[in-house]
Amino acid sequence: MSIGCHPAFGIHHNNQLNAFNLADDLIEPFRPIVDLNAYAHFGSGERLSKSERMALAHTLHNACIVNGVKVNILHAIELMTESFKRLILHKTSEPLALPEILPVESMEGITE
Repeated sequence: MSIGCHPAFGIHHNNQLNAFNLADDLIEPFRPIVDLNAYAHFGSGERLSKSERMALAHTLHNACIVNGVKVNILHAIELMTESFKRLILHKTSEPLALPEILPVESMEGITE
């Protein structure tokens, strides 16, 4: 998703060789959700098979809470990036819409 910000200008990342510093910063709050899902389904193994990696991609349909509403991760990313855009453009005092992590719970399936 594009919100009109330059991805190389991050908040905490400052690596001049990384063209996606902002993307790395904005996706960081979702890392624990991916970690929980990986551990819940695949344990602590060091390597995942191709089918396990594909299953892990389904994490985007897991549930979290943003602003008191249960949404899937895809929608949560959209809500957070739009919130970030409002903060930057309008200099509002609203807090950034961050996800609240829930136990692993799929909200919808992906059909191929």
